[in-house]
Amino acid sequence: MKRIYIFRITIFITILVIPIITMNFKSNQISEIDNKVLTEASDIFNGDITNNIETYLDERIGFRTIMINAYTQGMDYLFNYMVHPSYQYGKDGYVFGKLSTEDFNSEYQDIFSDFILKLQNYCNDRNIDFLYSVEPSKATVYSEFLPEGVNYKNYNTNYFLELLYQKNINHVYTGEALIDAKDEYQVFDKKYDANHWNETGAIIGVNAILDKLNEMDSSISKFSIDNYELGIETNTTLPVSYFPINEKTTTYKLNNDNIKRINTFNSDNIQLSKNYSNFYHYINEENTTAPKVLFFAGSYFTENHKFLLESFSEFILVHNYINILDFDYYINLFNPDIVIFESAEYTHSSTFFNQNSLSEAKYNKSLTSYSNLTNSHFTSLNGDFMLSDNGIVTYFSLPITNNETLYSYALIGNRILDCKTVTDENDQQYVQFSIPTSELEHINSFTIYTISNSESEYSEIKVSL
Repeated sequence: MKRIYIFRITIFITILVIPIITMNFKSNQISEIDNKVLTEASDIFNGDITNNIETYLDERIGFRTIMINAYTQGMDYLFNYMVHPSYQYGKDGYVFGKLSTEDFNSEYQDIFSDFILKLQNYCNDRNIDFLYSVEPSKATVYSEFLPEGVNYKNYNTNYFLELLYQKNINHVYTGEALIDAKDEYQVFDKKYDANHWNETGAIIGVNAILDKLNEMDSSISKFSIDNYELGIETNTTLPVSYFPINEKTTTYKLNNDNIKRINTFNSDNIQLSKNYSNFYHYINEENTTAPKVLFFAGSYFTENHKFLLESFSEFILVHNYINILDFDYYINLFNPDIVIFESAEYTHSSTFFNQNSLSEAKYNKSLTSYSNLTNSHFTSLNGDFMLSDNGIVTYFSLPITNNETLYSYALIGNRILDCKTVTDENDQQYVQFSIPTSELEHINSFTIYTISNSESEYSEIKVSL
């Protein structure tokens, strides 16, 4: 009997100890089950130490994924109840992203819409067309299937849309088209995907975007289904999860040999956020007279940008989180005819678009907006400049004198590029910009224009290569 007790105690202790000794202590780890960065040991002492220790142990304990999956599947099978960090059941078998209390934040919506207005004005001042598109969440389109007791008012989005109208921001809200179409089409799958439209929904959303663009420029063709091959796929788990499902969804494969993926620019040779480095570049050899578009987009378009490709001569997609703050850098690189900025309504928070970064973002006025300035030569080159060429993009950093420059520009060939005017800790100012190396092939010199802090003077600096 004593041996049995010892055996049981040994088994019990083993069950307790193994998850502890198999804890994940590695840095920069992402949870497979809820797709988030795990708490680091260095984070424990930032804020509530007790709570941080509990979170650290909970997220990094050994066999966490296996234990959560077993518990989740057991609760679903026995009680039709979903216990999952990322998902929850609604009515009639619908699955939604984990819902939280809806906190109305008018300040954030004001700041975000002001940033979009900055972007629109920047583009319009440079004869670049601009469109902003906002996409709805599944909860907005299928609110009637939300869990019993959820009172979903969507105050933030409704207020945000009002601001877009008040500020005359050229925009389209694809939620209207999706809600109109949902009685005829399944625009978000019931289960998969809880956070993104399906391909049918993407087509309806893209239709709304292209209709708006066609009003702006008739050379932008509307969507056509002709070159797409319909198929059916079966999804067996929820995204970033082992939660089992069995659901069919309609897919659309683009068959157009005239659209070529270009790999010249990539995350190795252009500036992209490490965490949000999605980048796509295509040339449409069949539609060469259409505009070139630069599209800042999130995960709604990671795969579904294919539905836009036939309408443009050239299509460049940059992930919108963080990268949108450097939109002037990408405009310098790609010289687009149209800029589209897209975001999903549930990303309108500092988690995705940092409030302070949005409010503090500053960009050059257009050089052509200035007139009657005095050429006072208030600044000049201060020694040698730095040139860095990776074979695809050339970066310039030119030191200038007097620390009196507000804005700076580079005239290269027939292009005016907006430069960054940067001041280091020693009060040394630099004019910095990047340009495709190919645009410098036959260039022996260029001109830097600087605008004084008072915006009453300018300097003209000749630079030889």
